[in-house]
Parts: sequence; structure tokens; C-alpha cells
Amino acid sequence: MPRLLTYLFILCHLIINPCFSENVDIPPLLVITELRTIGEQSSKAEARAFSDFISHELERTGLYRILSRSSFNAIMKAKSFTSRCFDLPCFTSMGRIVGADEMLAGHIKRMGSSLEITLRRIDIKEERFLKTLTRSSNELGSSQIMGSWGRRLISASFDIELKKLIPPEGEEPDVQQQNQQKQIPQSVTHKFPGMIYIPGGMVIVGSKSGDSCETPPHRIHVEPFYIGKYEVTNQEYKEFITESGHTTPQHWEADQIPPGLEKHPVTWVSFEDAEAYCLWKGGRLPTEAEWERAAHSNQPRLYPWGDEFDPNRANIWQAGRRGTAPIGSYPQGASRFGVEDMSGNVFEWVNGFFHPYPGSRTRFKESDKHKRILRGGSWNFNQYYARTTHRFPRMGGEKSRSYGFRLARNP
Repeated sequence: MPRLLTYLFILCHLIINPCFSENVDIPPLLVITELRTIGEQSSKAEARAFSDFISHELERTGLYRILSRSSFNAIMKAKSFTSRCFDLPCFTSMGRIVGADEMLAGHIKRMGSSLEITLRRIDIKEERFLKTLTRSSNELGSSQIMGSWGRRLISASFDIELKKLIPPEGEEPDVQQQNQQKQIPQSVTHKFPGMIYIPGGMVIVGSKSGDSCETPPHRIHVEPFYIGKYEVTNQEYKEFITESGHTTPQHWEADQIPPGLEKHPVTWVSFEDAEAYCLWKGGRLPTEAEWERAAHSNQPRLYPWGDEFDPNRANIWQAGRRGTAPIGSYPQGASRFGVEDMSGNVFEWVNGFFHPYPGSRTRFKESDKHKRILRGGSWNFNQYYARTTHRFPRMGGEKSRSYGFRLARNP
């Protein structure tokens, strides 16, 4: 049954998602295995962190599609592939199971401050090692690996120009960003109760490894703004209806909120309904760029909390709730800014039309350009839709049990 549901999700994605295009070159799929540790002083946490660093750096170049560790492990478990690989036949068998073009394996060995890392690239189709590279250093801490030293190793292993691995100007480390957030006076951060202040800055919008309509990633400067910590609830929407006389959502009986759903996000609302509420509240819907900045901050992430999917952090299909959840049910899934439920619970309408990103090679149908956009995934869709870069285009008048929104404001 789980396998059947997976196939159904894929089929539905192909049918309802217009993002796919035959006009886009698809990068090879790469699986990055967790590096083995050698010696008692070697740390599995350090090995995993460096594997994640490689994944993030390569995905940012757009030269590879990266299969996440959680997806890889889930497929291996479903196929009852439990053996650890140490030789070429084992790695190629593993790669064929997940449909990979290449795999990266290797090990890490630490003796005090001395470090040795070996990386081995494997061509799955040709069943051969493409490259084996070993680098060592006598004075290198864990934090230093995930920097220029690590990028030079990646550059040499994958024959990539080093300049393609240098972070874009304006892509600030999280620590710096958090320090900046702390320096903002409370008169600014607490101006609107229930809303989070997002400082202005650069955001990388889009992805190189998602649907074609998510490409190419591009940098946009976003001015400061406020965004709701949570999605708009039924109770909040009820106040709007009472004062404005606006139509109630279709699942409310006798114009009343279904019992027990007061603190759940409002659903069965169209783009026009969401926009009307925001105007009544003195705000607006967030733009796509604002929504992504609030979701993954300065550094692109697959999910608000990081690059590894965790069903305990979001109300999506894998979570098993089979309905909306009260706001605040998944605090562990908050973004770096503290905005919650940006993955799952309900899709969120954002302001703007479904147009190609600057520099996109994807040809959109003329009818698609009149569609609005939903972000964030929902309780009845899988993790693919819950990615921070996923765009879900629908006509603005559509309503669904999984469509909601959140409020944004200017300073």
C-alpha cells in the first residue's frame, strides 16, 4: 500500500503540475553516501556534517540533482538493502536501485587536529570509479572543513571551477544573521502582535534541482517586512466575516466554524478571499520572494529547518494526521526566523502571477501565466510539495480543503 500511494503521488504530480518541460536539461542525479569513519578519534557527526556540506555546495552549483539522505535511506529500507558498501559492485547495485547516475563515497580519518579525507566518485552506468582523491591537513578543526578547504576538495573531486563554489555575495552565515536579528529594537520586532519582523536582505529564490518552473535560482533584494508567525485561523477569519459580511468558507455550517477547528488554519479560501482579508486587516499577502526569505532565510534550504526531511516537523501526508492541525503544533519545524508551518498544514496563497523566473528556459503555456501561486505544501500532499522552493500554480478563484494563507505587512 505505501508503494501504491507513492506511485499515486507521482502520477498526480505529473497531471496537475505544469512545471515540467521538455525544454530543460536535467542534471545527473548524485547520491552522496555518509562518509565512513576510520579510527577512534573520528566522529560520525563530523563525517555526516561534511557529507551535508558537500551536498549543499554541489546543489548550489546546479550541476547535479542531489538525492536527500532521508529519501535514499527510505528507498534502501523499502528494498531491504541493509548491507554496508565497501566495494564497487555494491555501490553500483545501490546506485541502480535509486536510479542514480553517480555516487560519492569515501571516509574520514582524524588523529587530534590532523585530518585525512578520501572521496571516491562512482559512475553507476559504466560501473567504474571516476576519481579517487585524498587530502590531508595537520591543523584543521571541524568548523574549518566546511569552508574554503572543503570547497577546494570538492572542486578537485568533481572537476568544478572553484569560483562556482564560492558563496554569492550577500549570502550571510546564519550566526551573523541571528546576531543582526538580536540587534533590532523590540519597538520594531514587536510592532504587530503575532507577526515576525523579517529584516531586508538578499534571498536566493528558486532551485536548480526541483521542477523546471523553479529554475534558475536568482538573487533578489527584499525590503524589510512583517509576516504572520502562523497561518490565518478560522477564528481570525470569522472576525473578518462578522465585520465585513464576506462569504463564509463552504465547509462551515450555518456560517459557523466547525467545532474544534477555531485554532486551525482557515481553508476553502480563494486568492481573492485571502486578499480581501489582508486588506481588511491593513496588510497584504507576501510576495514569492518574501515568502522564501521567511522560509529559508539567506541560505537556501530544502525545508525551513534544513535539508533533511523530518515528518515530525511538518503536517504533511507522511505525518499521518489526515487533516489540518492547530497552529503551533510543529514548533520544531520553524524557519530560522521563527515562522512556523511554512512546510505543510495548508498551502498558502502568495501575491503575484505564475511567470517564469528571470533567465528561465522553460516555456509556459499562455493560460498558465494567468494563474496565481500557492506555497508550502499541505497535510494531504507529500514532502516534495513542502520544499521551500516549490511553486504550486492554480487559478485565483479555486478553493480547496488544503488552501489557506498568512498575513504580511509593510513596516
